[in-house]
Amino acid sequence: MKKLLIIMFATLVSVATFANDVLVSAISLTGQTTTGALNTHYTNVQFNIGWKNSWRTSTNESNYDGCWIFIKYRKQSTSVWLHATLNATGQTAPAGSVLKPSNDSKGAWIYRATDGIGDVTYNTAQLRWNYGADGVLDNENVEVQVYAVEMVYCPTGAFNLGNASTETSKFRDGVVDTWFPITSEAAITCGISAGNLTASGSFLNSGSIPAAYPKGYNAFWVMKYEFSEQQYVDFLNTLDQTNATNKNNIGATGLVPNMVANSPEKAARGFSPLNLLAWLDWAAMRPMTEFEFEKACRGNNNTPSPLEYAWGNTTIAQVATPTAQNTATETWATGNASYSSSIVIRCGALATATSNRISSGATFYGAMEMSGNNAEPTVYAGNAQGRSYTGLHGDGVLTATAEANTPNWPSSTNNPCVLFRGGGNGNVTFQLQVSDRSAGINDYTTPATANGGRGVRTGE
Repeated sequence: MKKLLIIMFATLVSVATFANDVLVSAISLTGQTTTGALNTHYTNVQFNIGWKNSWRTSTNESNYDGCWIFIKYRKQSTSVWLHATLNATGQTAPAGSVLKPSNDSKGAWIYRATDGIGDVTYNTAQLRWNYGADGVLDNENVEVQVYAVEMVYCPTGAFNLGNASTETSKFRDGVVDTWFPITSEAAITCGISAGNLTASGSFLNSGSIPAAYPKGYNAFWVMKYEFSEQQYVDFLNTLDQTNATNKNNIGATGLVPNMVANSPEKAARGFSPLNLLAWLDWAAMRPMTEFEFEKACRGNNNTPSPLEYAWGNTTIAQVATPTAQNTATETWATGNASYSSSIVIRCGALATATSNRISSGATFYGAMEMSGNNAEPTVYAGNAQGRSYTGLHGDGVLTATAEANTPNWPSSTNNPCVLFRGGGNGNVTFQLQVSDRSAGINDYTTPATANGGRGVRTGE
């Protein structure tokens, strides 16, 4: 989400941003209303937004892509960036789109209103910022930034967890070596009896996984791509210099607020789970669970294919012969996944106008690089710490040391309950399989070369 321009409006400043294929531009502030109590005062944040390779379908996958949009603001008398509160009503959706604020007022989704496929551009979208509720006065100078993250909608529906083949530590149904059906968000009994969920390794084969632990049956949005270096630098640039320096695991150069990514469009890697969790809390998102990872890859009601990767079969080839590597136009002549220790590809580099699910390495719902490129942290279902996760979203507010502070999330005090899925840098190919759980529970604080990730939002 790189800064493109600055526009002055009497007392307000706006900044345009982009990330991956999504571009936000022409930001302005309009329709300021100052009547009534201060906490009801608002202004409309207007912008244009567009992204590539969009779709909506009512058949087969019955899903669509879109963007999660959130706003940060800074009073010009301070250096602190804060998360904007949106009004529940008063948004203006461009023709052909849906613009829907979240129930917690931390952001909004924009997506196609009807079926279609191809690039989209939506002009003069408006989000109503209830700045009075955020304690901003009518005549204060404020800098505003609009962020957009491409997402994929995974609809409500049953799916099969695990597999009947030889994936390491896979989920299965009791003593029967077959997959386990997820048919609701109800609590799941764990154990080796038929009809119970079990797994090998350190998995706790007793007790239950509570109803509050997100199981993937209910609808959720998942990031279309792993988060990019630019998206991580955008986060760093809203921190103070000490925290930004401490969290700069990607070799970004410069100082806040002008830190620069070396390869902005490349999938970011080299983190500890705590880094990713801080980014997710800042963006008002949340970590995905192990169950949601498999649902996003496999889709509703599909019978698991033996040893399948995220694109649904066992066809895999390391990407090779790049063009414009480490740039916004990077492509690869061959291959559908990266699992080499020396290659991290651009977010979405394998998706083209002519690619299919296998050649682009896409999941059933259209998310990219969920097998390979980077290992992706998920909330572990195999111990009490992980099972305490209730799927709360971040609120955009971090601790004084820029750490996530959402209740029941994985943390340095709720340890260990992160399991990396999907393989990545230097992994053998079996670790890229959808049902493989061989990575083991991860250390929270130590950055690792293979670590990247993405987040989710619960559907509403």
